[in-house]
Amino acid sequence: MQDFRSVILGGGMVAGYAAKELAEQGLKRGELAIVSADTAIPYERPPLSKGFLAGSDPESSVFINNKTFYTEHGIDVRLGTAVRSIDSGARKLKLDGDEIGYEQLLIATGAEVRTFNVPGSDLAGIHYLRSLDDSRGIRDAKADARQAVVIGAGFIGMEVAAVLASGGLEVTLAFPEERVWSRFFAPEMSEFFGNYYEKRGVTIRSGTMVTEFEGEEGHVAGVYAEDDLLPADLVVAGIGVKPVTGFLDGSGINVDNGILVNEYLATNMDGVRAAGDVANYHDVVFDKRRRVEHWDNAVEQGKLAGRLLAGKEEPFIHVPYFFSDVFDLSYEFWGDTEATDRVEYRGNVSTGKFSAWWLRNGIVRAAFVMDRPDEEREAAPTLIQEKRELPATF
Repeated sequence: MQDFRSVILGGGMVAGYAAKELAEQGLKRGELAIVSADTAIPYERPPLSKGFLAGSDPESSVFINNKTFYTEHGIDVRLGTAVRSIDSGARKLKLDGDEIGYEQLLIATGAEVRTFNVPGSDLAGIHYLRSLDDSRGIRDAKADARQAVVIGAGFIGMEVAAVLASGGLEVTLAFPEERVWSRFFAPEMSEFFGNYYEKRGVTIRSGTMVTEFEGEEGHVAGVYAEDDLLPADLVVAGIGVKPVTGFLDGSGINVDNGILVNEYLATNMDGVRAAGDVANYHDVVFDKRRRVEHWDNAVEQGKLAGRLLAGKEEPFIHVPYFFSDVFDLSYEFWGDTEATDRVEYRGNVSTGKFSAWWLRNGIVRAAFVMDRPDEEREAAPTLIQEKRELPATF
């Protein structure tokens, strides 16, 4: 059994940024191993539903560090390797036919997509988007497709629908909620984005429950939305993800909607931390537990994890953030809209040049900014973290 000072379990964005930070902190050769079930070295996720999916970004541009980075720093990268279990008492990982030991373990196994379990859900042409291979598969499939149905009007669904429609496909965006991304957007925002998509050729089907997939010679030919058949030779479903934690059974590590960690990303087991999509952490800004599935969280927790593994103990103090690009729109979001009592707007929602500010007792809790002055986007995280009121002007 080979032993390492640090082992990162999972080869996603957290692993890439943690390894980069460790190298900057003076990592020695042979101290770090990355164990990944993926077949590629750590890569960025935003291009998978944006530039790489559209075909404008080459595959080489998605990697966080190039291959030589890992060899130059003596990092043992084991791809296509699944972990079977963790013995947190003995500090060792059981892999397929092998075991490795660790002094410090960072679990960054991320999340896996939720999939349909209805008649026809095993047909070819039905895709989910999580990995580089997934994005590559959709990109290849769209070259020969004419009609696409994108299921789910959240982050992934809206980005994929925009890419496919921009590529000339007939796109239907189908989702069970009454309006676009209702879990996040205020009603006025849902109305704007719904209208914006329709003007660009996307058919919006709200209140749509998928009951079955129609097939033709083993390939998807349509989506049954209750009694209606939506023609499709390409389907992409973005119906959520779930944290990858099954291998932790019997490890003693506390799990509840992800791995429970404190503000130092530490679990209840000595020497074990978790970060990224799989981590349910204590958010000190909002004083609540939170599990975040966005790029910025993986980047910032990955960097912090690298410093923590290097012996620099510091808490994770960060305002949740994400960004998106759809068609010719770009927007950013900070904070948490939960438990807010009103929304104030600056600019004009109907023109797409606006910001939205969620307040609770007059205090800014969340902000959305799109095509507004830089002063607003620069002020947003500070107003939220410092629990300040929304100023009359910036």
